[in-house]
Amino acid sequence: MIALSLSACDKEATGQVAAVVNGEEITLQEINAELGSAAIPEGVDKKLVQQAALQRIVERRLLAQAARDDELDKTPDYLLRERQLRDALLVQLMGQRAERALKVPGEQEIDKFIADNPVMFAERKILAVDRIQFAMPKNVDQLKALENDHSMEAVAARLKQMGIEFRRDATQIDSAALGQQRLQQIRALPAGEPFVVPENGVVTVGVVTGERAEPVPAANARPMAVQAIRNKQMSETMQQRLKQSRTSAEIQYQPGFAPAPEKGTPTKK
Repeated sequence: MIALSLSACDKEATGQVAAVVNGEEITLQEINAELGSAAIPEGVDKKLVQQAALQRIVERRLLAQAARDDELDKTPDYLLRERQLRDALLVQLMGQRAERALKVPGEQEIDKFIADNPVMFAERKILAVDRIQFAMPKNVDQLKALENDHSMEAVAARLKQMGIEFRRDATQIDSAALGQQRLQQIRALPAGEPFVVPENGVVTVGVVTGERAEPVPAANARPMAVQAIRNKQMSETMQQRLKQSRTSAEIQYQPGFAPAPEKGTPTKK
């Protein structure tokens, strides 16, 4: 204990170390991370901004040390959240590294993307939608019953009959978010026929009740296309990495927790 105490006392606020709080160093790198990408207004003393950021870190560090004195870092809740944050941070850093490696789209690729996705640009629409949303049921086959319902009232009645809680509201959907293919599928439905979109554990049922044109100005189209192309590249990169990891991983599920097999995917005996 004496040796540890002396080691803590040896730490000094010098060089890259802006402060030492009960033996824990706070570096200039931490201050820069605290400030992030925030632009410092012209004429403002940068040193004062750094000092303010340092004080926020010092106060947070003192409270964190007090929490450890109370042994909160040994509770199940802390350990669970620590793992969640660690996983999320690693995925975020992986994404940032992958983004730096993305190729810059060329002029022809940008022009083709704009031409192939008019609902994102010149033909962009804002759709008024009567919407019902509910959590994906454990038995996905229950959704097949909605195929016989040809109005929102019929869908609502069916869900009540099945004992599924739902929320109904009026909302707006950007055609750019829907994408060309999904918008075409919705427009191909008879008037008043609900569309069903199961995604990310939530089922959305809706009917388009109106729309207005919101074309993207030509000056903004190309930067938006570049970002959309990069987002698509990023998604494909991360999905490929996930596929590789899943292929080599050994995953065991408790009965009842395994995901439903995808169509065309053989199940293991």
